[in-house]
Amino acid sequence: MLKGQKTAIRSLEEDDIDALYKWYNDQEVNLWSSGAWPLNTLLSKDEIAAKFLDGSPDTYRYAILDENDLLIGTIGFKELNIPGQSATLFIVVGNKTYWGKGYGTDALITFARFLFTQWNFHRISLDTWDENIRAIKAYERVGFKIEGRQRKARFVLGNYHDVILMGLLRDEFLALHGK
Repeated sequence: MLKGQKTAIRSLEEDDIDALYKWYNDQEVNLWSSGAWPLNTLLSKDEIAAKFLDGSPDTYRYAILDENDLLIGTIGFKELNIPGQSATLFIVVGNKTYWGKGYGTDALITFARFLFTQWNFHRISLDTWDENIRAIKAYERVGFKIEGRQRKARFVLGNYHDVILMGLLRDEFLALHGK
């Protein structure tokens, strides 16, 4: 288990499925985690279990816990590029009572440190949509920099929005947060 100042990160377990089912079918959680509202699809518990526990060989998903070991979200990476020592991160704080309290930032710092020091990644990236200001600010606190924009690439609530592309290099992260 990885330990941060406010969070811990562990493997996902079967007991997590009920919470994941609730979050991934929640309008507000989906809106801010990916700009995906209306949802592309509503997932059943069996589909959630297959996606999160069985997964795909190129996606790594983990649970985010609070100080009392309560599941509050998920974090992980995909698009692993072994020669380039890079991947794309994703995070969802599904328990809305933890929004805006630094838990997502702490989980990102903890997970980024793990990827840079244990997986020997050189670079990690992520993206969000242009109106997700709270996430952009959290990513910047971790050290991510805006690297680009895909114009009108997400359709959210009847309007097209830009996707904000962000990246973080190992040296930048370690200079900000140490080993």
